Amino acid sequence: MNKKWFSFVVFTLLALWVCLVLYFGTRNPYVSTQQARWAYRVLKKIDQVLDFSNTPLFMKLKEGLNRLWFANKKMPTIELVRKSAHVGLYMVLGVITFWFALLYSRKLIIAILLGLSLPALVASFDEYLQQFHGRGASLNDIIIDISGAIFGVFLCLLSLAFVKFIKFLFRKTKKDSEEWRWERGEETRGER
Repeated sequence: MNKKWFSFVVFTLLALWVCLVLYFGTRNPYVSTQQARWAYRVLKKIDQVLDFSNTPLFMKLKEGLNRLWFANKKMPTIELVRKSAHVGLYMVLGVITFWFALLYSRKLIIAILLGLSLPALVASFDEYLQQFHGRGASLNDIIIDISGAIFGVFLCLLSLAFVKFIKFLFRKTKKDSEEWRWERGEETRGER
């Protein structure tokens, strides 16, 4: 697959994801609440099987997110589900935007900046649009959305570093192998 075709596919995926984010953001309060309740019920069913909500890790995570997102107000778990959806949607948006920018510009700094700024712009626009659908705009939601994008870009940088490290190890192993063969007096592929 050539670069132009791949860039087109990633751009299309990016446009569709932005549309999906804005679609969820423009649901009226009743529909939005129903979607959150459905996700909450699914998570409760999974919890009944795996019993993860009573683990110390889950309790610490819930307490930390409650403190971070709601300033220590005791909020129902369904609100954590709603805000986690924000993080998830914008994390994916940050990832797609990062890879699109990296493919298009081939510059890491451009990919980082676009991977953070486009989701921030979409989050602001999403909160603005919510006012016309019976929901209020919230600066807190924008901050949560941007934190999701930051996490997504961080995951991209981590995966890039991992790939570069594997390539480095592969080249080093190959070089060491060729040096060892040369020291033993064996021919290398280029000398035949």
